[in-house]
Amino acid sequence: MGFHPSESLLKLSIALLCIMQAKGQVSFVGLPDTVTLLQSSARGTVVYTFTMENCNSTNPTVTMDASPTTNFFNTPSLTIAGLDYNIEITLSSTVALNADVVNQYILTITATCDNETVFNQLFVMIKNDIVEPQCEPKFSSQAGDTVTVYSNIPASSPIYKVVLRQPNNAPVTYSIIQPSPSVFAISTSGSVLSPTSGFTNAAKTYQLQIKVTDSLGNSCNGTLTVEVLPVYQNPINFTVPSTAVTIRENAGPGAFVTTITAQGNNVQYEMISPNSAYYINADTGIIRTTFNLDLERIPSLASTTLQVRAYDKNLRSSSAIATVNITVLDVNDMAPLCTPAVIVNQVPQTTPIGNILATLTCTDPDVNSTALSYSVISNANSLYSFRMQSNNLVVNNTLNYDSAEIASVNFQYSATIVVTDSGTPQLTTNIPVFITVTPVNNYSPQCIGPLTYSVNENAPFGTVVGQLNATDADYKFNNVEFTIEGGQNPPVFYMDPKSGEIHVLGPLDFETRSSYSLRIQVVDLNNDIMPDPVNQKSTYCTITINVQDYNDNPPVCNPPYYSTTIYSTLVTTSNILSLQCTDVDPTSTLTYSIVGGNVDNLFLMNGNSIRHNPFSYNPDGVYNPVSFTLLVKVTDSTSSPQFSTTAIVNIDVVPWTTTQPTTTTTTTTPEKKTKIVNETSTYWQPDIWFMVVLTITAALLLLALSLLAWKLATGNPICGNTATEATQPLLQNKSVANVENPLDAAKEQPPPPSKDKKDIAPVSPLSLQFDGRAQDPVTGREYLFNSHTGERRWL
Repeated sequence: MGFHPSESLLKLSIALLCIMQAKGQVSFVGLPDTVTLLQSSARGTVVYTFTMENCNSTNPTVTMDASPTTNFFNTPSLTIAGLDYNIEITLSSTVALNADVVNQYILTITATCDNETVFNQLFVMIKNDIVEPQCEPKFSSQAGDTVTVYSNIPASSPIYKVVLRQPNNAPVTYSIIQPSPSVFAISTSGSVLSPTSGFTNAAKTYQLQIKVTDSLGNSCNGTLTVEVLPVYQNPINFTVPSTAVTIRENAGPGAFVTTITAQGNNVQYEMISPNSAYYINADTGIIRTTFNLDLERIPSLASTTLQVRAYDKNLRSSSAIATVNITVLDVNDMAPLCTPAVIVNQVPQTTPIGNILATLTCTDPDVNSTALSYSVISNANSLYSFRMQSNNLVVNNTLNYDSAEIASVNFQYSATIVVTDSGTPQLTTNIPVFITVTPVNNYSPQCIGPLTYSVNENAPFGTVVGQLNATDADYKFNNVEFTIEGGQNPPVFYMDPKSGEIHVLGPLDFETRSSYSLRIQVVDLNNDIMPDPVNQKSTYCTITINVQDYNDNPPVCNPPYYSTTIYSTLVTTSNILSLQCTDVDPTSTLTYSIVGGNVDNLFLMNGNSIRHNPFSYNPDGVYNPVSFTLLVKVTDSTSSPQFSTTAIVNIDVVPWTTTQPTTTTTTTTPEKKTKIVNETSTYWQPDIWFMVVLTITAALLLLALSLLAWKLATGNPICGNTATEATQPLLQNKSVANVENPLDAAKEQPPPPSKDKKDIAPVSPLSLQFDGRAQDPVTGREYLFNSHTGERRWL
């Protein structure tokens, strides 16, 4: 069998998907959700089953909290189902659901697995499914209820009212089944009426069996005992024998209804038609409610007729009966009821504006149902994202997946739909909304630079040249990959695909190539478990890497050896020769210095050219060498690294004694500079009088010495010679007097010979050469002298 790359790639993709799934986040599949339970549900009934995924622990824990608090639900049970866990919630043995008391429970389920915790909610709606009528407990008990009447009660007067707890499936019929036939009658509203002929025996007791049947044939039975009391001659009379009152529902237990008043002595009050909704104060005749009257729970409370007896507490046979008709008005006290109770949905971020996300079905359970209105309350991350069109939740603004804010809430928009009725006061119901947004790769990455980098040519392998930055507006932001598309043969640079860092891969040589241009492909990873080439987006950008020169080549002199001959009279400002040296490093600057063979420092460098200081070839004085071998060091840098080479220069000097320069260039005699030497010494400072005396004494002594010197000078015949004697050119001598710097003296050129022969005095052969010049301290005249013979010649 042949090798199929596509089949192998498919198997690898499946394996990777399984691994990624195994490492996914622990989550509940199926929550949040809403379920409905019948009020008559028995213990052990399964409330809800869901799955916990990506839990690799063999011993996870699951807990549950109920709101409002109750023990009607068992702790969730876990069973292993392949790689997942099935979780089941059931009703406990103490369950007693009552939709009239609590019609919704919120169960919060929390699971801990592998140190990871997940929680979510289940909304349990309780529905009333009891259809048969339910008689009042006392009336339907084995002993039954008892009513007491006086024998003088008018014929066919209501003496008792049969009250139902669950008046469903109207109409409801009432009948007396025992005794049959009966002298009593019962109305269609459940009121037991006194005999049509009245009571003939005042001390008689009657027991009635009454049956209540709804339209479906469901029924309940009760027992009523009627006790007939005799009437005595002390009459009790009501001022108003019949009254009608109106009250509002939900006034609470003990709410005032009305007050009845009877005339007579020792009057006491009682209700002869028992009603669980009302009671009467025996002393005051005030009627109050026994519990909160709620027409939504017990619609029959809308209209009630009470029979109230007033009697003499010392003589019960003296009594009177009054009728109280009570009407209960509906109050808007029931908030709207909506399905679903919570909205959970998942949509892509490209869902268009106006798209319907959910539809609510809401009713007003109040007896007087009113119109409903809908609105959306948003939180910070869902502001302006949704709106209501009637009872439909629609998209109002573009949903955004690509933001850190929405990522911080697991990409879930949360809001609340408020359903409001139009009753007084207005009541509302809040519907939680959870809309999860799924990603769509809709942005291309962008290069943000820098796009130009520099690297030294001596950078070693792995050196970081720089980092290319790119952005991707799709979340997770800037999740891109970099690739060098071309421009390298052989490869010189490497780019980290994740960070975008550029590293040196091969050797660099500025002298061979000073710049590289690379085309970089930037691809987004669109955050999928597996790469999606169809939706993947990319961009290209070009970067430039400039190679910086590094001093890695020594200078080269061509030729490395030089030889020349000059006359000693060559002016010092002329170049003897110039060295021809180069460096392949373009940024190098060559410097030249003489490091050997420079006898008496007669040569110096002027850039790459050699010049000389004045030569001295005086047979009787200083006589410089006539052949020199100079070592000239050529350096390419003043800092490290530094390379150098040495050139050899042979210079032969031909001594030449002419006083005329070999060029027409006039040599300027440099100005002599006075050398100032500062010395600090410890001294003694005398008093002022001592300094004055010492100064005067020194001045007198100096004057005397000056006069003596003048006298001696005027008496010398040589000093009296006024003729200017001819002079010879002076040659350099290291022992010349009054010359501070021998090099400055060597640079001086002799003055031309005087053309006026009348000024030339006879000169002896011994005075042809003088090696010194001085000045007479008295006359100030200058003269030449020979340090060997002491001979002087005045100037």
